[in-house]
Amino acid sequence: MTPEGRIEHEIFDFLKSIGVFCFKCDRTGIFDPIKKTFRSNRNPHRIKGIADILGIAPGGRFLAIEVKSADGRLSKEQRLFLRSVQDAGGIAFVARSVKQAAIELSKHFPADEMIRKYWQ
Repeated sequence: MTPEGRIEHEIFDFLKSIGVFCFKCDRTGIFDPIKKTFRSNRNPHRIKGIADILGIAPGGRFLAIEVKSADGRLSKEQRLFLRSVQDAGGIAFVARSVKQAAIELSKHFPADEMIRKYWQ
């Protein structure tokens, strides 16, 4: 598993432990059985740069978290996606650790007992 994959799993575990509805949106290409390879999805409604973790934050706001390792960089499309979510009233940020995700979430609503318990 990649460093980003480990961080992503830790963030999912944390979010689920505090009752946040969250999920992964698969972004792989479409499998072409004739060519036996994946090809890109050319659907005009497909969003490039979609965040690694999507969900509904407490209070009903859309949540998007892009997970990066310590030295990982955002692509132009990822930056645009996060900004679009923020502009639409959602919560969107980059997290390089589960602790950073908790800190970012606490900026949008009061830290509750479950978050405090998670860090003890």
